Amino acid sequence: MADTPAHEQVETLRIDVEYPAHPPRTESAEFEANKRQLVTKLDTPCFSCGSKDRREVHHLLIEWAEADWADWDKVAKLAHHFDVYGFAAQLGDKPITSPDDIRNLVVICAACHRGAGTGIHLVPFPNWISQVVARDGVTILKPTGQSK
Repeated sequence: MADTPAHEQVETLRIDVEYPAHPPRTESAEFEANKRQLVTKLDTPCFSCGSKDRREVHHLLIEWAEADWADWDKVAKLAHHFDVYGFAAQLGDKPITSPDDIRNLVVICAACHRGAGTGIHLVPFPNWISQVVARDGVTILKPTGQSK
């Protein structure tokens, strides 16, 4: 089947990200309403692991701190490709003007959101999404500092 046996590869990743000047992060009324819709009303589990413990809401397409530099037409088009919960189809061509738009949000538990070695904020997206689609019992990402 495979010539290369399963193995661990430890990588050090450094990225330089430019963030525009922005006010301190606060939860807007739009974000609070959409978070309530996703977590409380729809009882949406973590997109990655399926847990309903310690659920948080992540900005998927455009991060909140980078919103001032966003081309909202591009964000709206991308929302139709990454229509996680069907809201892009439901809302059609309604413009997106805020990172807190429900089409830009995904429910993720704390570990899958910000966990060292497992969180979407801390690992490359291809590795993170590989864990999302891995067969049951397969661990691709592990908390930083743990060995197999």
